[in-house]
Amino acid sequence: MIRDAAQDILRYIRTRIWLQAQWPDPEVVYRRGGMLAIANLLRQTSSPGVTNDVLRRFGADIHPDCHPIGPGITVHEYVDSFKNLKVGAHVHIGKEVFLDLTDKIIIEDSVGVGMRVVILTHLILGDYPNKPISKMYPRKIKPTILRRGCSIGAGSVIASGVEIGEDAIVNANVLVDRDVPPRTVVHSTTPRKHVRLPDRLFEKYKST
Repeated sequence: MIRDAAQDILRYIRTRIWLQAQWPDPEVVYRRGGMLAIANLLRQTSSPGVTNDVLRRFGADIHPDCHPIGPGITVHEYVDSFKNLKVGAHVHIGKEVFLDLTDKIIIEDSVGVGMRVVILTHLILGDYPNKPISKMYPRKIKPTILRRGCSIGAGSVIASGVEIGEDAIVNANVLVDRDVPPRTVVHSTTPRKHVRLPDRLFEKYKST
């Protein structure tokens, strides 16, 4: 009987060590590497439930009735927390989704976000030397909002400041760069001709 108890204790210890190796304590990870290490952990974990827990623990506002998120998500421009992310009840967020938290991402109740969707909240072309195009296109940093009941197809890109209306549907692999009215189906990106910027716009930016 003593031998059996010892074997049970040994089995328990081995199991706890194995679990710790599979999923390190987020608080320990944070103390060692800060928010960058936490973001890397979110990309690497294979557990949607753990993803929910870590996002909440580090500042995201996630409803208790939210479905599991991810796994394998990428969180970008989060600074010192994930406070710019708000997720409602009964929301599904698929695998390998990219969340840009430069500004707020608001996902209301019962929204479905397919795998590998990209949700952006900023557009910055970069203030680099000898790059006049960055002066013509000012920075854009705005919240992106997915209203109640909308669905976003796999591989779609939702641009900065876009609002997807209630019960709207965005098909797979679509770039959405303008607001979508409620109960509207977006089949594909609206075709538009390429625009060439006139040379005269660049004259005043030429290096002397």
